[in-house]
Amino acid sequence: MIQAILFDIVGTLTNVDEADFKRNYLGILAPRFAHLLSPDKFSKQLLKSLEIAKNVPKLGQTNMQTFYDDFSKATGLSFQTLRPIFEEFYESDFSTLRCLIQAVPQGVKVVEYAIQQGFLTAVAANPLMPLTAMQEQVRWAGLTPEHFRVIPALDTFHYCKPHLGFFEEIAESIGVKPDSCLLVSEHTADIICRELGMKLFLVGALGSEVQVDYVGQLDDLFRLISQGNL
Repeated sequence: MIQAILFDIVGTLTNVDEADFKRNYLGILAPRFAHLLSPDKFSKQLLKSLEIAKNVPKLGQTNMQTFYDDFSKATGLSFQTLRPIFEEFYESDFSTLRCLIQAVPQGVKVVEYAIQQGFLTAVAANPLMPLTAMQEQVRWAGLTPEHFRVIPALDTFHYCKPHLGFFEEIAESIGVKPDSCLLVSEHTADIICRELGMKLFLVGALGSEVQVDYVGQLDDLFRLISQGNL
């Protein structure tokens, strides 16, 4: 029985040109560190260290700790030097990227309806930014952080997708078992969640090589909920 519905953000609740977003994101972030690193070196190392945090989790460490360990080692810059600059960026500049994002209109409708029908809801986006930035992305979708029981973030989670640990951690954070969760995502790599018994609603078209529980658009998910078919 499904008790919780987990929503990815990009491609599910929002639409964005990810290459364009990354270019603009780095374009306004890197100059804040120009007195320490060239923008090019900063950008390349940022992406490398985020990949380490994503792909090589360290037992007992948050994704943020793993990121800073790698970034500091590569650049010689301390956590104490780096973190205030990142925090100031996310508090003052990150929101300016909102113009690059389009909210999916059905997103608000289906999230709010799921809550009305008694489902627990959580964000299931990859936690590669701090909580303030993840919450801001929720707002870009036309929702509020209060719509969700859990919003994974770089500073709170210990795993990223596609590690099974991410899906285990989010279910535990909500207080349910993985097999009581439905993940809503457009990313076929998220199919790995089914290894834990988690159900997957794939947003978009189904490839013949992919086996999922449900496939369609958010309107189709709304109908499944309304018909009591989850």
